[in-house]
Amino acid sequence: MQNKTRLAQIKSFLEKNCGLKKYKILSMGFDASSRKYFRILKDNGKTDVLVDDEGCKNHSKEFVIIAKFLLKNGIRAPKIRAKDLKKGLMLIEDFGESDFVKVADGKNDKELLRKAVDVLIKLHKVKEFPICAKKMDKQVILDNFALFSDWYIPACMGKNLDENKRQEFFYLVEKLMPEALKMPETLVLWDYHVNNVMYPKDSQNAAIIDFQDAMRGPGLYDLASLLEDERRNISQKTAEELKEYYFTEMKDLRRQDFEKAYAYMALLRHMRVLGRFTTLITVSGKPSYASYVPHGMEMLKRSLENPMFREIKKWMEENFAESNWGIPKNKNITKAFVLAAGKGTRMRHLTQTRAKPMIEVAGRRLMDYGFDLLKNAKINSVVVNVCYKKEGVKKHLSVLKDFDIKISEEKELLETGGGIKKALKYFGDEPFAVINADNILLDDGYKPILRQAIDVWDEKKYDILLVLCDIKNIYGDHPKHGDYKICGKTCLRNQMLVADKEFRYVYVGVAIIHPKVFAGIKEKKFSLRVLFDKAEKEGRLGFLLSDRKEFLVGTPEAVKETELLLKAVKK
Repeated sequence: MQNKTRLAQIKSFLEKNCGLKKYKILSMGFDASSRKYFRILKDNGKTDVLVDDEGCKNHSKEFVIIAKFLLKNGIRAPKIRAKDLKKGLMLIEDFGESDFVKVADGKNDKELLRKAVDVLIKLHKVKEFPICAKKMDKQVILDNFALFSDWYIPACMGKNLDENKRQEFFYLVEKLMPEALKMPETLVLWDYHVNNVMYPKDSQNAAIIDFQDAMRGPGLYDLASLLEDERRNISQKTAEELKEYYFTEMKDLRRQDFEKAYAYMALLRHMRVLGRFTTLITVSGKPSYASYVPHGMEMLKRSLENPMFREIKKWMEENFAESNWGIPKNKNITKAFVLAAGKGTRMRHLTQTRAKPMIEVAGRRLMDYGFDLLKNAKINSVVVNVCYKKEGVKKHLSVLKDFDIKISEEKELLETGGGIKKALKYFGDEPFAVINADNILLDDGYKPILRQAIDVWDEKKYDILLVLCDIKNIYGDHPKHGDYKICGKTCLRNQMLVADKEFRYVYVGVAIIHPKVFAGIKEKKFSLRVLFDKAEKEGRLGFLLSDRKEFLVGTPEAVKETELLLKAVKK
């Protein structure tokens, strides 16, 4: 349990909402979400499961609605003993240690899987839907294919897909969609895999858990998830037999439509899961999922052999050859430094009573936009330097949620490089992100900009990686010239500050830095530009080209222009 406040909430829930007096709380671990599970051992020897969805981020309300729907239609799901959805707490029926992985012994796999298929057959004959079930439409499908193109591929290649190649990929998967999905609409449980199928001792039938993300759509996605699960090596013969069993029992399905829809859903499943495992390994800090990736790669390879996917396979060979497939690695960029010490003299009267990062732009503090970048990238361990009008900055930082913030106070301004050098003790020997608290980068693309930078980061190649933006996408205080030009795989700084069209890229105040670049720097006060030039000279400066809009907000005039532009964006 994370903290005393949460423990008190759980204790109150169990005693007041559930009527328990004597009980023990036993940890059961976690799943792919942020939920936590605890087995509640009551004084009569019976047990229930406490679901802790702190922050209410995992659709607990939908879980309750769908559980009732399943039970009403004769499908075993956990009964809800008690709930306080505002606090993200539920007490539900305990099916024990009875999921497929724990019950299967190598001899009964087929029998157990058949029971799980029976659940789908029964569910897919139901003609109604729970009121909360949204449609698994074209956009949902493409968004889940994007987990493969935008997360797994970059994690393996060390670079993001060229946008034209990315759009080619979506064109190919979308082109097959209508023909492949000529199947009746059913309830799609979405996470119907071996760890979520249970076999309670008091029942001859399988039971199901973890269905809060269920949708209306092609139910064959669940069949493919079950029979071609990345977590379990199920023989092709068994999978084919059970697939045929489903087809026969459902009746009235056209063979050609069935085969195409199943193949397409299996491809979606394998690409989506490889992308999802990537986020769990690299963002959520759950390395155990890496063990499933090799089998996932084999399942994807098998799917691509289907003649139906000839064009997609060709695209893969040209843009993501099998030799590049691998296990995503966590690059240990989990901390950040936010530069918030400066006064911002060009802001004139706006910084007479407050530091520049505290200036309001479109109803928010300037520094809040920088914290958005960190929140989107799920980086919550942050060091912030303060100096000018520091008490106001510290007070604001104290109320920011979702972050573990440490303050580095400066008696005098140490400039950008000196400020970070003073706080190096917080980072050890690990690379970290750097954010300027007085710029605004609209992080509204298909993947958080910092996660893209982390994909490109390679400690063997770089000491520093800069996020650069085309000068045409710079607003507010529009610069007279760019900071860098691209020369092959490196970038060169505009030392002469000339307005040359080759120098078309501007540093937007977002970077990744390795502490070792500070070695040999004796000065206490210096600009980060010193380190950028050092890395460039040593061939250790990398870059990521951003396609986002960047607002350089350094004057009162730029504040007004930015506010007008941001309002237009929101509309």
